[in-house]
Amino acid sequence: MIKRINKIKNFGVFKDFKWDSDTIPDFNKHNLFYGWNYSGKTTISRFFRCFELGEKHQDYPNAEFELEDNQNPSKKFTDKDLSTLPHVRVFNTDFILRNLKWYSQDDEGIEPIFFSIGKDNIELQEKLDKLKIDQTALIDAKSRLDEKKSELENTLGNDLTNEARDITKTLSLGRNYEKPQFKQDVDLIKDGFTKHILSDDVYGKYLTTYKSTEQKDDIILSALPALGFPDLQNKTKEIIERKITAQKIIEELKNNENLNKWVNEGRGLHKSKNKCSFCGNDLPSDLFQKLDQHFSSEYEQLEKDLQLLLANVENDRTAINSFVLPIKGDFYKEFVSEYEKLLKEFNNLIKKYCENIDELSKGLKSKKAKPFDTHKFTNIADNSDDIGSKFEEIKGIVAKHKNKTENFEKEKNEAKEKLIKHFSAQFIQDKKYLDVLKEQKNADEKITENKKALDNMAVEITEVEKKLSESVKGADKVNEYIQQFFQHDRIKIVPENNRFKMSRNNEPAKNLSEGEKTAISLAYFIASLEDKKTKLNETIVFIDDPVSSLDCNHLFNIYAFIKSKLINCGQLFVSTHNLEFFNLMKDFVKYDCKDVNGKGYGDCMPYYLIEKIRNDKNTKNGQAFVKDLPPTLKKFKTEYNYLFSLLKQADDQRIENFELFEVLYLLPNITRRFLEGYFGLRYPNGKKLKTKIDDSKFFKEENKEKLLKIFDEYSHEESIDHALKFPDTSETKEIVGIILAGLKEKDQGHYDALCESCN
Repeated sequence: MIKRINKIKNFGVFKDFKWDSDTIPDFNKHNLFYGWNYSGKTTISRFFRCFELGEKHQDYPNAEFELEDNQNPSKKFTDKDLSTLPHVRVFNTDFILRNLKWYSQDDEGIEPIFFSIGKDNIELQEKLDKLKIDQTALIDAKSRLDEKKSELENTLGNDLTNEARDITKTLSLGRNYEKPQFKQDVDLIKDGFTKHILSDDVYGKYLTTYKSTEQKDDIILSALPALGFPDLQNKTKEIIERKITAQKIIEELKNNENLNKWVNEGRGLHKSKNKCSFCGNDLPSDLFQKLDQHFSSEYEQLEKDLQLLLANVENDRTAINSFVLPIKGDFYKEFVSEYEKLLKEFNNLIKKYCENIDELSKGLKSKKAKPFDTHKFTNIADNSDDIGSKFEEIKGIVAKHKNKTENFEKEKNEAKEKLIKHFSAQFIQDKKYLDVLKEQKNADEKITENKKALDNMAVEITEVEKKLSESVKGADKVNEYIQQFFQHDRIKIVPENNRFKMSRNNEPAKNLSEGEKTAISLAYFIASLEDKKTKLNETIVFIDDPVSSLDCNHLFNIYAFIKSKLINCGQLFVSTHNLEFFNLMKDFVKYDCKDVNGKGYGDCMPYYLIEKIRNDKNTKNGQAFVKDLPPTLKKFKTEYNYLFSLLKQADDQRIENFELFEVLYLLPNITRRFLEGYFGLRYPNGKKLKTKIDDSKFFKEENKEKLLKIFDEYSHEESIDHALKFPDTSETKEIVGIILAGLKEKDQGHYDALCESCN
């Protein structure tokens, strides 16, 4: 076990360091270094790494250094013979650069952890080569099958989407009917789909029914008048063909219808008269005898029958002509076309019926004009039954209308269902849907067979590769540790082409944070400690700054991992700039670790400060020293309190008597970091520090300008001039006074609490 670093010379910032045994406690089994960035932490880890690699660092060929162990008598290890301290393993940026190569985002990976491969097996290698050739062929086939399946699915999917869109537009379904619903409807009727295809007329009726928006009233249909044509025709035939006789026909009257009529009417008017009302002459005494012989009783009866029958014929015509049917506007649209057709046919039948009535009337009038002539009656085709049948059809339309009124919503829904089934069936027919399904099924079966073959082959290849290389075991171990870091299986490494490829959720990992990279690198490092050549309980392990400045999300996981994996290593060194992580590690050493003698550390903690100091203005870069950890750092658990204590010390002492003169060099950074912490708590709005200072009105204008000047010139190394300038101590101390005075004035309670924490 290493007891101390006797010296380090010409090794980076360690210009001429010598171990002071009076002020620096010896190393123990578990050792912690704290230091700010650029203080020399990584440099001291590189010093240890020289013993791990057995060679000097290429940047410091003239370096001189010496370690001393705790044996009795003690043994020294120098730069003259670096192979004498064999069991050293160092995790730092050099280790990461040398052992883990981060590639581009499209090809991100790390070099594999190599173990003993074992005996070469030519047969296994040949088998592996053949398996990979066959695997490539299967992958190519899979690509073609996937492409074919994708083409089928895309074409069918587009067809389904377009048809669903057309149906939605036709039936005004809005967003309630899309591809998934349409496909479901298609699949429901695909067996025997042809029965759902509608004719144009039926389609039109269903569409009209579905699109109906107004529920109509019932239609009241009057009863059809009784049609008397058959009876009228029989009576007409009898009267027309009836023969009458007279005792003595007056030829002049017989041959003159008007005269005959005039005389017959006059005969009735002149009964009981002796004189003619027309000319005034005396009527002949035998006139009425002659006229009665001409106008016999048969004639009189014929006249009466003719008159009555003509009136009945005219009444029949009037009844049928006055019969009114509903107008087409009373019907639902889907019935209008059929009703118009029936109405036209019905009116044509009525017209023909009236023409037949006219024929009867014409025949009777002819008989009336020449009652003594012999007339022949020709039967007329009676269409009364046709009229009755047509009227029954009209009643059927009216009944449909009534039924629709009573079942308005039900019929609309039924019409919608019929139409969707029609569209679905038409789609199946037009797009050859069943053939497409068969092609898809065949493709799926081939893909399943291909996948099974690929899966089996992948297992076989993995088994062969495991036999050929134990690097896969390294991958398993690293993945195990990565899961411990991230507490899930999001990130892992996969062996691929002689390196490990990073993946996240089984996809190539991209944009890994610095914290994730550090954690993965540390997992790799710890796994490498478990190779066959390393005995951890005999190994000196140095972990340099495992918590990235840019990503502290994994701080606790890294702490827990180091705690669980490295507590029993031969000797442990951990360095960090992160005070929170340092405090976690302090508690770990204090409460969980045993010293070299197997006892608890108590108050004798092996904690150290690495500090870069410039003793005067002429020193260009300063030099690093290892010191016992100051009481303030042992005491404080937050960097914020520690920074305040430094500012308070600087403010309380005169410059010429200031024991921490070297701290003056760091005061610009200390002031900035303290104010970042203070204003970050008071104004957590994400704005820059300078903006927060402006907005807060915390400092007077002239003091604010002095403060910003110090920040611009001396903190965060914002320009190369800072590397060549040493801050003016009086100016820096004045700024400290301004900050503390402002804090005391603006936030007295907070200031008092900070002062109390320093006691």
